[in-house]
Amino acid sequence: MKISNIDVTLRDGGYRNLFSFSENYAKQHVQMMDQAGVEWIEIGYRNGSFKPIDNIGQTGLSPDAYIRSLREVAQRPCICVMAHPKNIPEQDLAHMRTLGVDMLRFCADQQNMARTLDYVREAKQLGYTVCFNLTRISQHSVKMMARQAEQAVEAGADVIYLADSNGSMTPERVERLVTTIHSVGQCEVGFHAHDNVGLAMSNSIAALNAGASFIDSSLRGMGKGAGNLKLELWLGFLRRERGVSQYDYAPLLDQVDHLEKTDSQARPAQPLDDLILGLFDLNVEQRERLHSNARRVSDMLANAEA
Repeated sequence: MKISNIDVTLRDGGYRNLFSFSENYAKQHVQMMDQAGVEWIEIGYRNGSFKPIDNIGQTGLSPDAYIRSLREVAQRPCICVMAHPKNIPEQDLAHMRTLGVDMLRFCADQQNMARTLDYVREAKQLGYTVCFNLTRISQHSVKMMARQAEQAVEAGADVIYLADSNGSMTPERVERLVTTIHSVGQCEVGFHAHDNVGLAMSNSIAALNAGASFIDSSLRGMGKGAGNLKLELWLGFLRRERGVSQYDYAPLLDQVDHLEKTDSQARPAQPLDDLILGLFDLNVEQRERLHSNARRVSDMLANAEA
């Protein structure tokens, strides 16, 4: 089974620095990941994340000039953009294709699934590799996700992506879910891990063992909250344990070093609030409810368990 990796540093890592990667850094990042042989490089959101963020930087918007500049330095068709369907007009799909975007990843809009599926159909007709991303999978029923996966595949999605947004999944749950989605949709399955409880690596291995063929990761695990699967660690695992030897580590490690020297947020910590969010399957919006007052935290966690 061929494994495809998506580097999400510029997009998910943007939550660490308000999406303020400079264009010079982004261009070097794309060049080095391209040289390293990483199959797909996600350069940002198009027109913002799910909720508006004040003063969001260019990797949270992926404006036209930014896409063009990164397309110019990539030697392969590897440029990926993520979009929330509510943030982009339909005509933007054709426009981004002319700018040089090769893969579009749509976050499933649970409030307007019909629009998401329409965008999947249109993007497929335009020649994109299309991903249908189910987020916060720990909080949705398997039956609902299986039904939506079937609909997305019928609409033309190439990959059904499962995102453990809360970082609360376990390897056993990941394996069962990937197996179900893979069998129901008869499609390629991707997995996006968060590391709130330290299981990003274990969960990604479980996804791979269950048939997932697309895996997300980022340099140093740079990503929202406690971060993501570490790209450099993941590729090392694939080389050592799965005999995947096509990646060039020299540009990869050079870029890790450059990122750490230029961005103090490159290496996510694991603060207590992110650990609690993961342990009790709470989403990031609930972080504000975590206070130093132990009684309030205890009450909130009791409610989460109820």
